[in-house]
Amino acid sequence: MGWFVLLLALMGSGPLQATAIRQVNLDEMLRQSELVFDGVVKNIQVKENEYGRLTTHVTFKVLDVLKGNPGGKTITLVFAGGSKDGKTLKVGEMDYPDLGERGIYFVESLQRRLVNPLYGWSQGRFLVLEDEDGIPRVYTAKKYPVTGLTASSKPSSRQLSRGVAQGVQSSKQPLKKKALLLEQFKRQLQDKWEIIQ
Repeated sequence: MGWFVLLLALMGSGPLQATAIRQVNLDEMLRQSELVFDGVVKNIQVKENEYGRLTTHVTFKVLDVLKGNPGGKTITLVFAGGSKDGKTLKVGEMDYPDLGERGIYFVESLQRRLVNPLYGWSQGRFLVLEDEDGIPRVYTAKKYPVTGLTASSKPSSRQLSRGVAQGVQSSKQPLKKKALLLEQFKRQLQDKWEIIQ
């Protein structure tokens, strides 16, 4: 998935508009991600490489590790595209983490250079937002409340992603109290990982 889009990124100098991301399932994301962590975005820097391509470097403070080894208390993930000095490289469907954002992130690979290092792009990014009582709860990348995790017995879909992996239940209603508590979400992920290992 990542290599085809990376090849497009290295060709020509125009914007990358067409990206087709397949829908993945939660079991696949857990199994295939090299790192799953709870973190906060501390720095965002756009750099230009030797080919004139822009990349966005997002540095996270690692708060908790659910799978893998980040190699330290911070980790920098590199996303294709960005804007710097009046120059912009757009990658279709790319949604960069925001400064100060807290989330649970599924990192596909720590070694390979991918257009988006998150598994399934937005499917591998869950936001942690506080409700009106200051309690952290979990949302999809599009800020829909995550209401539960189910068994992903189906094989990976051939359908295109709608931003949420199979096995993740979410509500289109902004019902903050319905979103899973952060600790519930982590516990369910860890339980699921123990089962599928």
